Amino acid sequence: MIKKFLIEKFGEAVVTMEKPSMFKQILVGSSLCAGLWMVASPAQAQSSAPASPAPSDSAPAEPAPDSAPAAPANREVSESEVEKFASTIKQLRTIQEDAERQASEIFEAEQLSGERFSQILQSQRNPQTQPTPEVSEEEQQQFERVSTQLEELRQSTRQRFDQVFQTEQLPRERFAQILTLAQQDASLRERIQQELNGSEQQQ
Repeated sequence: MIKKFLIEKFGEAVVTMEKPSMFKQILVGSSLCAGLWMVASPAQAQSSAPASPAPSDSAPAEPAPDSAPAAPANREVSESEVEKFASTIKQLRTIQEDAERQASEIFEAEQLSGERFSQILQSQRNPQTQPTPEVSEEEQQQFERVSTQLEELRQSTRQRFDQVFQTEQLPRERFAQILTLAQQDASLRERIQQELNGSEQQQ
């Protein structure tokens, strides 16, 4: 249940990256990039649809999507970009594993199960859907503490994600373009897989 919640928070593609050799799983689902830096907090989710998450207040201000025409994707992916893309994926997965561990510790410390947390969260999003049994005052306090800590974890994790993109000198937009191209191009997928396998063998 914790993993399910993290998928909602950070994007399915990152959470399900078990190993570099599982690259095909990375390509399942198209919400990766939105999940990385456009995720909504539990409080935000109560007042907005899941499909329209809001950016973090700590993220740099960016132009609205309709403020300028989107630049066409460069379909030529260089070897340098393949290396950066593969390295980025590995680092994001490591960060995600750490976030999942910390989230588990938060739930355990507050003695609130991930399943119960999700039930309470859904009831706040949709007041007509009330969990059974009803939410006690103690559970509500546990939920609020967990929500606060998860929001802090979300922000720190996204900052770590951003640092990876900066270190690798691979803009997030270009990462998204390469991901989309890899979904469509078998030869590009093979190049990325080979890079992932090669870097794994060198370790």
